[in-house]
Amino acid sequence: MTTISLERDLGAGRNGFDAIDTSNAQARSLAQAVEAAVNKVNETALREVARLDTAPAVQARALLALLAFCYARQVYSSKTIEAQLQELTSRRFAGDRLPDAAMLQLFRLHNRGPLSFCLKSALSFMAEEKIRQGFVTHVKEAHLVQEARRRIVMAMFTDSLEGEEHVGAKRQSAGWPRRWLQ
Repeated sequence: MTTISLERDLGAGRNGFDAIDTSNAQARSLAQAVEAAVNKVNETALREVARLDTAPAVQARALLALLAFCYARQVYSSKTIEAQLQELTSRRFAGDRLPDAAMLQLFRLHNRGPLSFCLKSALSFMAEEKIRQGFVTHVKEAHLVQEARRRIVMAMFTDSLEGEEHVGAKRQSAGWPRRWLQ
């Protein structure tokens, strides 16, 4: 994705903001860096995957923040994210609707540009922390863009493998001969 298409996907330009600022000067944690990046994304750049009157956890900005944070922490599986959400929120928000794996995958499909931007911001924050700690001396912007793309592709690949396992188990339980599944 070029810078021009990234700016278009984020609603940048004459009507939005002129330059994309991914600096994390005020962020003190990865969560704050992700939140700051999500707040920079123009609302019109996000495509909802659930009705607007649904629970806050399934609205576009919440899903964007969730996926950017998880991918930055190298949690790629939509099923794992769904399970962790259910485990974390089972006691507090029992009545609220939570995103399932299919919804996370659909959101990623339709909001790849904003997700890439927010993930790049999260990775930038993590790189700045490593520089402050003395582990690295510098990080190239192009590397952060490439790494954000790679992580999104990794999530798509992980989900595709989980989908194949599910389909294979379903076919086997339906009585399909084993040789057809190979």
